[in-house]
Amino acid sequence: MGDTMRHSRGWAMAGTVAVSVLAGAAWITTGKAQTRDATGAPTPGAAAIRPGIAALVARPRGRVDWQGAVGGLRQSANVGESLATNLNREQVDQTAVPILLPQDAKLTAGARIYSFGDYYTITSNTTGGRVSLSGTTATVPMPASKPLKIETGPEMLTVQRTVDGQLASFVRYGVLYSVEIRCDAASDPRCADDNYVLGLVGKTTAVVMGKAAREAAGLGG
Repeated sequence: MGDTMRHSRGWAMAGTVAVSVLAGAAWITTGKAQTRDATGAPTPGAAAIRPGIAALVARPRGRVDWQGAVGGLRQSANVGESLATNLNREQVDQTAVPILLPQDAKLTAGARIYSFGDYYTITSNTTGGRVSLSGTTATVPMPASKPLKIETGPEMLTVQRTVDGQLASFVRYGVLYSVEIRCDAASDPRCADDNYVLGLVGKTTAVVMGKAAREAAGLGG
């Protein structure tokens, strides 16, 4: 029991940090983070942020587009609920944002969800690697030195090479979502470039809404 609790807390903390580090990505424009003002000069206090490390102070929460999320839920039909069968229902029900899942039953079969109310992290092991999916309404600034590939489009998609994989983030329904692949081997083609993570983003379309999210959306529990 003690080992299980420590394992869960460890994943929860890892998820918190992953979401915090990632969350500023979608708010970066023309390659500059919010640690600099409109002229490009550092903002007060920005110098205190060490290169490569995001400030873990959350910015104000955004508002969820519940009308759009309900539309996505209906468009998903029962696919989302089918994919979420193996997720802990209590954790799903306390998640106050729409959960997005990839339409890949093999990937979600052994997935675990850790909910913190207005953000969540889902982890899944794959052969030779791990996939994590996150969603949050909180955003944080990131240092200007963080290299990001910024795509054009309404969902403000960004892609970043990490130490052991690829991480992509995008905004949908007013929520910042992330998809990350981490590989055990540096030569793994899934992590060598962004093709795999972008493909995973493309199929992360199934909407799941637990009790808290349904209540917030006006659908009842």
